[in-house]
Parts: sequence; C-alpha cells; structure tokens
Amino acid sequence: MVKMPEEVMDMFNEWDASKTIATADAEGKLNVAPIKTFSVVDEETLAFGYVFPGKTKDNMEATKKVAVTAFKGSTGYQIKGSFQEFLISGPIFDQKKEQVKEKLKLDAKSAGIIKVEEVYSVSPGPDAGKKLA
Repeated sequence: MVKMPEEVMDMFNEWDASKTIATADAEGKLNVAPIKTFSVVDEETLAFGYVFPGKTKDNMEATKKVAVTAFKGSTGYQIKGSFQEFLISGPIFDQKKEQVKEKLKLDAKSAGIIKVEEVYSVSPGPDAGKKLA
C-alpha cells in the first residue's frame, strides 16, 4: 500500500472539506455519493461513518474498488483504494459513531475501512491529475 502525503491526510481529516465516494457494481454501473465523515486512520487507511444503506454499500461489498475525493476551495485530492470491511464495534467504530451523532445528528450503522492504493491531485493547474503516491 502507499502512504498518503501529509497535505492529503489533512484534507481528509478536515470536517469542512467536501467528500465523495465513487463505486461500481459488478456490471460496471457507477455510483457517486457524498460522505462527509471520512477521516484518516493511518497513512495507508481511511475510515468513514456509514449511515444510509444502499448502492454504495452493495457496490463496495461486490467489487471492493472505490475512489474517494476530498476538496475545499480549489484544492482537492483523490484516493483510489480497496474497501476492506464494515466495523460494527471497536475504537474506530466508536469514534465514527460519536462523530456522526455529534456533527450530523444521525446514527452510524458501521465504520467503513478503505486501504489506500493510489493518491492524485485534483486541484486545477499544471499538477491536475498528477499521481502523488
């Protein structure tokens, strides 16, 4: 696995950054959903509080492939990675459950875990699309 640069981890930990996740089903049909609750577990791992069941969950479980983007203003990053599991207990789940309740006033059903495989800049300019890790 690759390690996220510091500025990428900072962006994914920023609550006010916009974040989306892209998935595909077994036939390749795409789905994109906003998920505000992404944060960094370590340099190689992202976690998110999962609230609403549906296509995103089904696709992650079927194909394991995801792309996640975080951006604020004109700065943004994309992570391509592999879905690992949904946690329903433990410290990561507890942290996500608390965050979702506090920030969104909703109940997290689980915490999704993604292993980072590639990191890109999606900021406009000469480095747009540049692979960072």
